[in-house]
Amino acid sequence: MDKYTQIDTPIDPKSRYYDHGGIETLDILKAKLTPEQYEGFLLGCILKYACRANHKDQKARDIEKISFYSTALRREAR
Repeated sequence: MDKYTQIDTPIDPKSRYYDHGGIETLDILKAKLTPEQYEGFLLGCILKYACRANHKDQKARDIEKISFYSTALRREAR
């Protein structure tokens, strides 16, 4: 697995959705966007999951996604 599909402490085993059908979705997005657009995408994902975390039954999975996208954003900011 690459740095995008590896989650350090998975809470939900279903959360390996980042690599679906052999296609590394985030790598494709990163290739098609400018670095600024990609960072904006990651930040948007963080905000989306943070806003809905208390309103859905999948709170643990949303928190895991926030952590995943936060880690990816920190890597991009280097």
